[in-house]
Amino acid sequence: MTDTNADPLDPVIKSAKRTIADAKVTVRDAKKTVKTGRAAAPEVAKRARKVVDDQVDTVRTQAAEQLETARQLAQEQLDIARELAEAQIQNARVYVKEQVTERPLTSTLVAVGVGFLLGVMFSGSRR
Repeated sequence: MTDTNADPLDPVIKSAKRTIADAKVTVRDAKKTVKTGRAAAPEVAKRARKVVDDQVDTVRTQAAEQLETARQLAQEQLDIARELAEAQIQNARVYVKEQVTERPLTSTLVAVGVGFLLGVMFSGSRR
């Protein structure tokens, strides 16, 4: 026996009510998710900040170490250059002493000539 009073839209209405109920559950779940996300956001931000701070500290430490290494290498190069310059100056002193000892007249004439040229150059700038 079939119900003659049954509305042909009943299945559609029943389906729409289920869809509305499901939508309400989805909205409630979404609100819970948003609430949970809002509650977790400060902790997530705090953790992210810690990670960034740790990375910055690591970079600073590495940069300081590399700077110190570069400073040490530069100091070593400066020391080597200083030693080489001192050796060259010492060689020049020895050479000049030898030349003055071996050729005193020539050395004296060269010194007088250089002195004269320097005097002319500096006195010419006064005029």
